[in-house]
Amino acid sequence: MKRKVRISLTILLCNIYAIIYVKSFGQNIQDLCNSDIVHYTKQDYNGYYQNWDLVQSPSSKFIYAANSKGLLEYDGSSWKLYQYAQNQKIRSVAVDKSGDIYTGSLGEFGVWKKNHLGELTYQSLKQKINDPYFVNEEIWNIVPTSKGIIFQSFAYIFLYQNDKIKKLKAPGNILFVYEVRNRLFIEVLEKGLYEIKGENFEKIEGSDFLGKESIHTILPIHQNGLLIGTSKGLFIFENNQFKEFNRTTNQIFLQEQLNNGLQLTEDTYVFGTILNGIIITNAEGEILQHFNQKNGLQNNTVLSLAKDVEGNLWVGMDKGIDLILLNSNLKYFTDYDGKLGTVYDIALFQKRLYVGTNHGVFVNDLKPNSKFQIIPKTQGQVWTLEVIDNQLLCGHNSGTFSIENHSATLISTVTGGWVIKKLIKHPDLLIEGTYTHLCIYKKNKLGKWQFDHIVNGFSAPIRQLEEDSEGNIWVNKTSNSVSKLTLSPDSKRVSKLVEFNQTSIIENYKNLIKIKDKIILTGETNLLEYDSKSGQFKTSNILQAIQNQNINKIFPINQNLIFSIEKNGTLHFINEKNEVNNISFKRDLWVDDYENMRAIDPQNILLCTENGFAILPQNHHSILGKQIPIKTIIRGISVLDYPEKSKIINTNEFKEDFKLESYQNSIILSFATPQYSRQIQYSYWLENSTKGWSPWQNISQKEFNNLSAGKYIFHLKSSLNDSETTFSFEIKQPWYWNWWSKLFYFFLLVGIASFSLWMHNRKILIEQENLKRRHEKKLKRQIEQSEKTIIQIRNEQLEKDIIRKSEELANSTMSLIKKNELLVEIKKETDSLPHEIGNRSLREHRIYKKILHLVESNISTEQDWQIFEANFNEVHQEFLEKLLEKFPNLTPSDLKLAAYLRMNLSTKEIAQLFNITNRSVELKRYRLRKKLNLDTEVNLGEFMMKFRIMT
Repeated sequence: MKRKVRISLTILLCNIYAIIYVKSFGQNIQDLCNSDIVHYTKQDYNGYYQNWDLVQSPSSKFIYAANSKGLLEYDGSSWKLYQYAQNQKIRSVAVDKSGDIYTGSLGEFGVWKKNHLGELTYQSLKQKINDPYFVNEEIWNIVPTSKGIIFQSFAYIFLYQNDKIKKLKAPGNILFVYEVRNRLFIEVLEKGLYEIKGENFEKIEGSDFLGKESIHTILPIHQNGLLIGTSKGLFIFENNQFKEFNRTTNQIFLQEQLNNGLQLTEDTYVFGTILNGIIITNAEGEILQHFNQKNGLQNNTVLSLAKDVEGNLWVGMDKGIDLILLNSNLKYFTDYDGKLGTVYDIALFQKRLYVGTNHGVFVNDLKPNSKFQIIPKTQGQVWTLEVIDNQLLCGHNSGTFSIENHSATLISTVTGGWVIKKLIKHPDLLIEGTYTHLCIYKKNKLGKWQFDHIVNGFSAPIRQLEEDSEGNIWVNKTSNSVSKLTLSPDSKRVSKLVEFNQTSIIENYKNLIKIKDKIILTGETNLLEYDSKSGQFKTSNILQAIQNQNINKIFPINQNLIFSIEKNGTLHFINEKNEVNNISFKRDLWVDDYENMRAIDPQNILLCTENGFAILPQNHHSILGKQIPIKTIIRGISVLDYPEKSKIINTNEFKEDFKLESYQNSIILSFATPQYSRQIQYSYWLENSTKGWSPWQNISQKEFNNLSAGKYIFHLKSSLNDSETTFSFEIKQPWYWNWWSKLFYFFLLVGIASFSLWMHNRKILIEQENLKRRHEKKLKRQIEQSEKTIIQIRNEQLEKDIIRKSEELANSTMSLIKKNELLVEIKKETDSLPHEIGNRSLREHRIYKKILHLVESNISTEQDWQIFEANFNEVHQEFLEKLLEKFPNLTPSDLKLAAYLRMNLSTKEIAQLFNITNRSVELKRYRLRKKLNLDTEVNLGEFMMKFRIMT
């Protein structure tokens, strides 16, 4: 009988457990999604796996973790590890109101404070303890109180106050001290729950049963109650009575092994378990959310919990640290098993959620325990889901489907339904852009949309489609060209087509949208708007706030709420005041080139991701969630090659003078914003160096090299708020440019100037002397040059005279030769005349003799030739001398032949001058050539004419 009761009780508990888990998934979309989780692995923080304690500093807002390798510090940008000298594991960490950091480990506890460089240095307090057994105790818990700091092991409680340590005597072996509403409670094993009052321990009546349990958390509940978490479940202590918190929830904690707890809000609690992650409940114990390794945590064993000032939850685990962004209203549904695939579109229809992916269309009934199921026949690539006139249409790779409940009907076989919209000017028609055509749909007799016809006159793959106020259809083709179509009245053909693909102004604009009845193209640097008057695109004045932000896509949810996506994936929303706000959406989750977001109802916006979807509220004030304005801080300054000059600042109000030597002029300024739920971008300006503010960048440090001497102010602001953080520093003048050196340089300059003046005057005198000498030399050279010129002119004139005389001689020679030839011919004819006429007595006639005498007397005589040779020698004397000088074996006859050749006389003419035959002249020429050693190719006459030039 008892066995049956146990079995029935076990079945009942299992059913209750299942019901509790069912409650974690409600009947709305928000319940499908969880808060985003940011993972920090040991590679990120450079520590070990286990993180035993977590806390946020109330002053700096930094996160500190007690890690098995040391103390971890996180500023929102980077992690830093501090270690004990003995490299011990740190088991606990706490920060008081002043910002001092306390840690505890095996046989050790103390405080971390900043040194002169701003780094944390450890000061041990164990020397203040006079107990030889303390070295074996591990400090697992540190509690800052108004009366001092409590360090606690399982055997000792120490109170550190006014630089002194008191040992509190506990009434037995203890577990952990908890502070609730300025009251301290501790479990004494085998005895129950005690309250610490001063140095006394006062037992809570009726808590004996707790002494046999392990208390893992004590939290405030209701107005004056305590919520006590034990290994057996949760109990409420209120009005001096203990009662079970929530029996069904307790069964879960009993199974999952409760390890710690934390109050998130007045009526929300979070509990960490050993076996199954984190469970969040309300004040009645109902489970609201459950995070474990299956839905996002790195590990199921929760060692520590902490809440930051933004309301986010930090989880230290047996493996890593996770940040659950409970503060953000951006929630995620992640398809961990890959069943859905990549999500391209989402629709809410008839209280069901439909998801179009590359695997098909999936539906979730949004009922308890319902899961996504694929709709038959829709397997394959889905491009779009549209709810039009209370009908759900699906643009699919295989065609277009009408979907209702869990079934799909193919209504068009035209493949690739990319976009489908209702025509404004013809509300009884739908127009669809596909891989190849524009398609028109009409309703049948039953009021269901059905395919009607293809629009003729236009064929292209169409991914985006809009209708303007005049009823024109604008299409954006996959070739990144835009077309404006005017349909015929019956919508069966394109009556007018205007192509914009040849317009260079739109070649870099890829996305087509309609905002406030304007056709807009989004580009790399700005937005273009179609001007119907000019028929051209021009720079748009719409959404001035996002101009020059390298916008990729824009999603106008409504007139007062517009979202934009940058090329790098950053998501912005622009409210009705034209204010731009960043949304911390994970940029790597977008479906590249197919980014999409939908307002599925008046309350929610869904964003499609590569492995699921995310949800945002539409309310302007809740999109970003609760925002705590945290100012950016200058984290530190590092001096390259001079680490001893580096300084950790950790503040945005650094008052000290920071000066560097002239050679320490290459620095790195690091900065951070202790705000952990949003992606932060920074803009900076170094006064006296850069010209203005830099573009927004995802950086946490900036390096400046080779800065010149002077004073600088580094201005910094983040994308979270407009407040500036500044840091001033100075690079000193080099030693050779201080006050004394400047005075020395002044006198040195005066001396150099005086010396330079003396040297200048002396140089002028020397220059004058040199100038005078140069002038005299120049004048002398000019005179010599003039004389040479005169001589040259005279020689040239003489040369010309010689040439002229040579020509005259040649002419006279030729005349003489011609005259002799003529007279000889006349004499010959005269001698033959008596014989010809047969009158021999004619020879004796006086007139005949007179004529013959005249002819003979005019033929050149030896005296004529002597005059000719004298003139010839006078003209060619230099030529003959040089020729004889070079060829001394020449005879006078050779020289005369050379002269005749130089005069360019023919062989016949030379023969007459020599009074020899032509053959004799040829022989003379041959002998002269031999004496001159000339090759047969060389012309002897040309050689003689050029001989003077050659020599």
